[in-house]
Amino acid sequence: MSDDIRFAVVGCGMMGQRHAEILRATPGASVTCVQDQVRANAEKAAAGAHICESYEKVVARNDVDAVVLALPSSLHAEYGIKAARAGKHVVTEKPIDIDVEAGRRLAMECEKAGVVCAVISQNRFADGNAALKQALDNGDLGKPVLVRASVKWFRHDEYYTKSDWRGTFKGEGGGVLMNQAIHTMDLLVWMFGEPEEVIGRVNTTRKVLETEDVGAAIMRFKNGLLATLEASTSTFPGFDERIEVHSPSGSGIVEKGSLIYWKTDDDKPMPQPPACEPPTPGLSPKFELFQRQYRNILSAIRGGGSLIVTPQEAIAVVAVTRAIYGK
Repeated sequence: MSDDIRFAVVGCGMMGQRHAEILRATPGASVTCVQDQVRANAEKAAAGAHICESYEKVVARNDVDAVVLALPSSLHAEYGIKAARAGKHVVTEKPIDIDVEAGRRLAMECEKAGVVCAVISQNRFADGNAALKQALDNGDLGKPVLVRASVKWFRHDEYYTKSDWRGTFKGEGGGVLMNQAIHTMDLLVWMFGEPEEVIGRVNTTRKVLETEDVGAAIMRFKNGLLATLEASTSTFPGFDERIEVHSPSGSGIVEKGSLIYWKTDDDKPMPQPPACEPPTPGLSPKFELFQRQYRNILSAIRGGGSLIVTPQEAIAVVAVTRAIYGK
Protein backbone atom coordinates (compact mmCIF):
# COMPACT_ATOMS: atom_id res chain seq x y z
CA MET A 1 0.00 0.00 0.00
CA SER A 2 2.93 2.34 0.60
CA ASP A 3 3.49 2.47 -3.16
CA ASP A 4 -0.09 3.54 -3.88
CA ILE A 5 -0.90 6.96 -5.25
CA ARG A 6 -3.20 8.28 -2.53
CA PHE A 7 -6.29 10.14 -3.77
CA ALA A 8 -8.85 12.46 -2.28
CA VAL A 9 -12.24 12.57 -4.04
CA VAL A 10 -13.93 15.95 -3.83
CA GLY A 11 -17.56 16.17 -4.88
CA CYS A 12 -19.32 12.93 -4.02
CA GLY A 13 -22.40 12.96 -6.19
CA MET A 14 -22.89 10.23 -8.78
CA MET A 15 -19.59 10.88 -10.56
CA GLY A 16 -17.56 11.29 -7.39
CA GLN A 17 -18.90 8.00 -6.05
CA ARG A 18 -18.00 6.39 -9.36
CA HIS A 19 -14.44 7.73 -9.25
CA ALA A 20 -13.95 6.51 -5.69
CA GLU A 21 -15.13 3.03 -6.64
CA ILE A 22 -12.85 2.87 -9.70
CA LEU A 23 -9.82 4.05 -7.73
CA ARG A 24 -10.36 1.48 -5.01
CA ALA A 25 -10.54 -1.23 -7.69
CA THR A 26 -7.36 -0.10 -9.46
CA PRO A 27 -4.02 -1.52 -8.29
CA GLY A 28 -1.59 1.25 -7.43
CA ALA A 29 -4.29 3.65 -6.25
CA SER A 30 -6.10 4.18 -2.96
CA VAL A 31 -8.65 6.61 -1.59
CA THR A 32 -7.46 8.40 1.54
CA CYS A 33 -10.37 10.77 2.05
CA VAL A 34 -13.49 12.27 0.50
CA GLN A 35 -15.23 15.61 0.86
CA ASP A 36 -18.65 16.95 -0.06
CA GLN A 37 -20.89 19.68 1.28
CA VAL A 38 -23.62 17.05 1.65
CA ARG A 39 -22.55 14.62 4.37
CA ALA A 40 -24.77 11.82 3.03
CA ASN A 41 -23.00 11.94 -0.35
CA ALA A 42 -19.60 11.81 1.31
CA GLU A 43 -20.66 8.78 3.32
CA LYS A 44 -21.73 6.97 0.14
CA ALA A 45 -18.32 7.55 -1.45
CA ALA A 46 -16.16 6.99 1.62
CA ALA A 47 -16.36 3.19 2.08
CA GLY A 48 -14.13 3.52 5.13
CA ALA A 49 -12.07 6.47 3.92
CA HIS A 50 -11.87 9.58 6.09
CA ILE A 51 -14.52 12.25 5.50
CA CYS A 52 -13.05 15.75 5.52
CA GLU A 53 -15.14 18.68 6.69
CA SER A 54 -13.67 21.15 4.21
CA TYR A 55 -11.62 21.33 1.04
CA GLU A 56 -8.92 23.22 2.90
CA LYS A 57 -8.46 20.20 5.14
CA VAL A 58 -8.23 17.93 2.08
CA VAL A 59 -5.35 19.80 0.46
CA ALA A 60 -3.56 20.21 3.80
CA ARG A 61 -3.28 16.45 4.34
CA ASN A 62 0.17 14.89 3.97
CA ASP A 63 -1.36 11.54 3.00
CA VAL A 64 -3.01 12.90 -0.16
CA ASP A 65 -0.95 12.80 -3.37
CA ALA A 66 -3.70 13.69 -5.84
CA VAL A 67 -7.14 15.28 -5.78
CA VAL A 68 -10.06 14.17 -7.97
CA LEU A 69 -12.52 16.98 -8.68
CA ALA A 70 -16.04 15.78 -9.46
CA LEU A 71 -17.54 19.23 -8.95
CA PRO A 72 -19.72 21.56 -11.02
CA SER A 73 -17.74 22.46 -14.14
CA SER A 74 -17.35 26.11 -13.17
CA LEU A 75 -15.33 25.15 -10.08
CA HIS A 76 -12.71 22.93 -11.71
CA ALA A 77 -9.97 25.51 -12.21
CA GLU A 78 -10.57 27.28 -8.89
CA TYR A 79 -10.31 24.09 -6.85
CA GLY A 80 -7.60 22.60 -9.05
CA ILE A 81 -5.35 25.61 -8.59
CA LYS A 82 -5.66 25.31 -4.80
CA ALA A 83 -4.64 21.65 -5.03
CA ALA A 84 -1.68 22.38 -7.31
CA ARG A 85 -0.40 25.12 -5.00
CA ALA A 86 -0.55 22.55 -2.18
CA GLY A 87 1.61 20.20 -4.25
CA LYS A 88 -1.18 17.78 -5.19
CA HIS A 89 -1.70 16.25 -8.61
CA VAL A 90 -5.02 17.29 -10.15
CA VAL A 91 -7.57 15.02 -11.82
CA THR A 92 -10.69 16.84 -12.91
CA GLU A 93 -13.85 15.71 -14.61
CA LYS A 94 -14.44 17.20 -18.04
CA PRO A 95 -14.33 20.00 -19.00
CA ILE A 96 -11.12 21.41 -17.58
CA ASP A 97 -13.26 24.46 -16.82
CA ILE A 98 -16.05 26.39 -18.54
CA ASP A 99 -13.68 29.31 -19.16
CA VAL A 100 -10.67 29.03 -21.45
CA GLU A 101 -8.47 31.40 -19.46
CA ALA A 102 -9.33 29.62 -16.21
CA GLY A 103 -8.28 26.35 -17.81
CA ARG A 104 -4.99 27.91 -18.88
CA ARG A 105 -4.37 29.19 -15.36
CA LEU A 106 -4.95 25.71 -13.96
CA ALA A 107 -2.55 24.14 -16.47
CA MET A 108 0.07 26.82 -15.72
CA GLU A 109 -0.21 26.39 -11.95
CA CYS A 110 0.13 22.61 -12.28
CA GLU A 111 3.20 23.02 -14.48
CA LYS A 112 4.70 25.52 -12.04
CA ALA A 113 4.13 23.12 -9.13
CA GLY A 114 5.48 20.13 -11.05
CA VAL A 115 2.23 18.17 -10.69
CA VAL A 116 0.08 16.35 -13.23
CA CYS A 117 -3.03 18.06 -14.62
CA ALA A 118 -5.34 15.35 -15.94
CA VAL A 119 -8.81 15.79 -17.42
CA ILE A 120 -11.17 12.83 -17.60
CA SER A 121 -12.00 12.08 -21.23
CA GLN A 122 -12.46 8.34 -21.04
CA ASN A 123 -13.88 7.90 -24.55
CA ARG A 124 -10.39 8.19 -26.03
CA PHE A 125 -9.72 4.80 -24.46
CA ALA A 126 -12.59 3.01 -26.23
CA ASP A 127 -11.29 0.39 -28.67
CA GLY A 128 -13.01 1.82 -31.73
CA ASN A 129 -11.95 5.40 -31.10
CA ALA A 130 -8.35 4.36 -30.41
CA ALA A 131 -8.27 2.18 -33.53
CA LEU A 132 -9.63 4.96 -35.74
CA LYS A 133 -7.13 7.44 -34.29
CA GLN A 134 -4.27 5.03 -35.02
CA ALA A 135 -5.52 4.52 -38.58
CA LEU A 136 -5.68 8.28 -39.15
CA ASP A 137 -2.17 8.74 -37.76
CA ASN A 138 -0.94 5.98 -40.10
CA GLY A 139 -2.64 7.57 -43.11
CA ASP A 140 -4.74 4.48 -43.71
CA LEU A 141 -7.71 6.60 -44.83
CA GLY A 142 -5.66 8.93 -46.96
CA LYS A 143 -6.75 12.57 -46.64
CA PRO A 144 -10.14 12.86 -44.89
CA VAL A 145 -12.42 15.45 -46.48
CA LEU A 146 -15.64 15.10 -44.48
CA VAL A 147 -16.46 14.17 -40.88
CA ARG A 148 -19.90 13.90 -39.34
CA ALA A 149 -20.32 13.63 -35.57
CA SER A 150 -23.60 13.26 -33.71
CA VAL A 151 -24.60 13.09 -30.05
CA LYS A 152 -28.37 12.60 -29.94
CA TRP A 153 -29.23 11.65 -26.38
CA PHE A 154 -32.25 12.13 -24.16
CA ARG A 155 -32.40 13.50 -20.63
CA HIS A 156 -35.65 13.63 -18.66
CA ASP A 157 -36.64 16.91 -17.02
CA GLU A 158 -35.68 15.50 -13.62
CA TYR A 159 -32.05 15.29 -14.73
CA TYR A 160 -32.03 19.08 -14.64
CA THR A 161 -34.59 19.88 -11.92
CA LYS A 162 -32.91 17.65 -9.32
CA SER A 163 -29.61 19.50 -9.72
CA ASP A 164 -28.75 23.03 -8.63
CA TRP A 165 -26.12 23.46 -11.36
CA ARG A 166 -27.04 21.34 -14.39
CA GLY A 167 -28.63 23.29 -17.20
CA THR A 168 -27.36 26.62 -15.83
CA PHE A 169 -24.81 28.96 -17.33
CA LYS A 170 -23.26 29.60 -13.92
CA GLY A 171 -22.75 25.92 -13.17
CA GLU A 172 -22.06 24.39 -16.57
CA GLY A 173 -21.21 27.29 -18.84
CA GLY A 174 -23.46 25.72 -21.46
CA GLY A 175 -25.75 22.79 -22.05
CA VAL A 176 -25.50 19.73 -24.25
CA LEU A 177 -22.38 21.03 -26.02
CA MET A 178 -20.43 21.81 -22.84
CA ASN A 179 -21.64 18.78 -20.87
CA GLN A 180 -22.53 15.78 -23.04
CA ALA A 181 -21.15 16.45 -26.53
CA ILE A 182 -17.84 17.68 -25.14
CA HIS A 183 -16.70 14.04 -25.16
CA THR A 184 -17.19 13.88 -28.92
CA MET A 185 -15.61 17.29 -29.40
CA ASP A 186 -12.61 15.95 -27.48
CA LEU A 187 -12.37 13.07 -29.94
CA LEU A 188 -12.51 15.45 -32.91
CA VAL A 189 -9.73 17.63 -31.47
CA TRP A 190 -7.69 14.51 -30.66
CA MET A 191 -8.06 13.09 -34.15
CA PHE A 192 -7.89 16.24 -36.29
CA GLY A 193 -6.50 19.06 -34.16
CA GLU A 194 -8.17 22.35 -33.29
CA PRO A 195 -10.39 23.67 -36.09
CA GLU A 196 -9.45 26.90 -37.81
CA GLU A 197 -13.03 28.09 -38.32
CA VAL A 198 -16.24 27.37 -36.40
CA ILE A 199 -19.83 28.30 -37.23
CA GLY A 200 -22.46 27.29 -34.69
CA ARG A 201 -26.09 27.58 -33.73
CA VAL A 202 -27.88 26.58 -30.52
CA ASN A 203 -31.49 26.38 -29.32
CA THR A 204 -33.13 26.04 -25.92
CA THR A 205 -36.44 24.21 -26.35
CA ARG A 206 -37.31 23.14 -22.79
CA LYS A 207 -38.33 25.32 -19.84
CA VAL A 208 -36.42 23.24 -17.29
CA LEU A 209 -33.03 24.58 -18.39
CA GLU A 210 -31.53 27.91 -19.36
CA THR A 211 -28.74 26.45 -21.48
CA GLU A 212 -29.04 24.84 -24.90
CA ASP A 213 -30.49 21.37 -25.41
CA VAL A 214 -29.90 21.50 -29.18
CA GLY A 215 -26.73 22.57 -30.95
CA ALA A 216 -25.08 22.23 -34.34
CA ALA A 217 -21.76 23.33 -35.82
CA ILE A 218 -19.74 23.34 -39.02
CA MET A 219 -15.97 23.30 -38.52
CA ARG A 220 -13.10 23.71 -40.94
CA PHE A 221 -9.87 21.98 -39.94
CA LYS A 222 -6.44 22.25 -41.50
CA ASN A 223 -6.07 20.93 -45.05
CA GLY A 224 -9.67 21.93 -45.74
CA LEU A 225 -11.36 19.12 -43.82
CA LEU A 226 -14.99 19.97 -43.06
CA ALA A 227 -16.78 18.49 -40.05
CA THR A 228 -20.29 18.78 -38.71
CA LEU A 229 -21.46 18.20 -35.15
CA GLU A 230 -25.08 17.84 -34.10
CA ALA A 231 -25.98 17.43 -30.45
CA SER A 232 -29.11 17.29 -28.33
CA THR A 233 -30.48 15.96 -25.06
CA SER A 234 -34.04 16.23 -26.39
CA THR A 235 -33.99 13.46 -29.01
CA PHE A 236 -36.22 10.77 -27.56
CA PRO A 237 -35.51 7.94 -26.93
CA GLY A 238 -31.80 8.69 -27.35
CA PHE A 239 -29.27 7.26 -29.80
CA ASP A 240 -25.66 6.09 -29.70
CA GLU A 241 -23.05 8.76 -30.36
CA ARG A 242 -21.38 8.40 -33.74
CA ILE A 243 -18.39 9.69 -35.73
CA GLU A 244 -18.10 9.15 -39.49
CA VAL A 245 -14.82 9.85 -41.31
CA HIS A 246 -14.80 9.90 -45.11
CA SER A 247 -12.10 10.36 -47.72
CA PRO A 248 -11.74 9.63 -51.46
CA SER A 249 -9.96 6.39 -50.54
CA GLY A 250 -11.98 5.08 -47.62
CA SER A 251 -14.43 5.51 -44.76
CA GLY A 252 -14.55 4.57 -41.09
CA ILE A 253 -17.48 4.84 -38.70
CA VAL A 254 -17.38 4.58 -34.92
CA GLU A 255 -20.57 4.16 -32.93
CA LYS A 256 -20.58 4.19 -29.13
CA GLY A 257 -16.84 3.57 -29.10
CA SER A 258 -16.91 0.59 -31.48
CA LEU A 259 -15.59 0.65 -35.06
CA ILE A 260 -18.68 -0.58 -36.92
CA TYR A 261 -17.65 0.20 -40.51
CA TRP A 262 -14.33 0.21 -42.32
CA LYS A 263 -13.71 0.17 -46.07
CA THR A 264 -10.77 1.35 -48.16
CA ASP A 265 -10.20 1.24 -51.90
CA ASP A 266 -7.14 -0.97 -51.41
CA ASP A 267 -8.83 -3.31 -48.89
CA LYS A 268 -6.74 -2.42 -45.88
CA PRO A 269 -7.74 -4.60 -42.92
CA MET A 270 -9.84 -3.03 -40.17
CA PRO A 271 -7.45 -1.32 -37.74
CA GLN A 272 -6.99 -2.81 -34.30
CA PRO A 273 -6.83 -0.87 -31.03
CA PRO A 274 -3.67 -0.79 -28.94
CA ALA A 275 -3.38 -3.57 -26.39
CA CYS A 276 -4.79 -2.73 -22.96
CA GLU A 277 -4.37 -4.37 -19.61
CA PRO A 278 -7.58 -6.25 -18.76
CA PRO A 279 -9.92 -4.62 -16.26
CA THR A 280 -9.87 -5.58 -12.62
CA PRO A 281 -11.98 -8.72 -12.16
CA GLY A 282 -15.47 -7.78 -11.06
CA LEU A 283 -15.21 -4.18 -12.22
CA SER A 284 -18.43 -3.01 -13.85
CA PRO A 285 -18.04 -2.78 -17.66
CA LYS A 286 -19.28 0.83 -17.55
CA PHE A 287 -16.16 1.71 -15.53
CA GLU A 288 -13.61 0.02 -17.80
CA LEU A 289 -12.71 3.07 -19.90
CA PHE A 290 -12.30 5.18 -16.76
CA GLN A 291 -9.91 2.60 -15.35
CA ARG A 292 -7.90 2.62 -18.57
CA GLN A 293 -7.49 6.37 -18.25
CA TYR A 294 -6.63 6.13 -14.57
CA ARG A 295 -3.87 3.65 -15.40
CA ASN A 296 -2.46 6.23 -17.80
CA ILE A 297 -2.75 8.94 -15.13
CA LEU A 298 -1.00 6.76 -12.53
CA SER A 299 1.82 6.13 -14.99
CA ALA A 300 2.18 9.87 -15.64
CA ILE A 301 2.22 10.67 -11.91
CA ARG A 302 4.97 8.10 -11.41
CA GLY A 303 6.94 9.57 -14.31
CA GLY A 304 6.61 6.45 -16.43
CA GLY A 305 4.61 7.88 -19.32
CA SER A 306 2.84 10.86 -20.80
CA LEU A 307 -0.80 11.80 -20.43
CA ILE A 308 -2.91 10.66 -23.36
CA VAL A 309 -5.28 13.55 -22.62
CA THR A 310 -3.16 16.68 -22.25
CA PRO A 311 -4.37 19.87 -20.54
CA GLN A 312 -3.59 21.79 -23.72
CA GLU A 313 -6.01 19.62 -25.69
CA ALA A 314 -8.62 19.94 -22.94
CA ILE A 315 -8.32 23.72 -23.16
CA ALA A 316 -8.73 23.57 -26.95
CA VAL A 317 -11.93 21.54 -26.55
CA VAL A 318 -13.43 24.27 -24.35
CA ALA A 319 -12.29 26.95 -26.80
CA VAL A 320 -14.00 25.24 -29.73
CA THR A 321 -17.16 24.65 -27.72
CA ARG A 322 -17.33 28.31 -26.74
CA ALA A 323 -16.74 29.26 -30.37
CA ILE A 324 -19.93 27.39 -31.27
CA TYR A 325 -21.69 29.69 -28.82
CA GLY A 326 -20.06 32.64 -30.55
CA LYS A 327 -18.02 33.50 -27.43
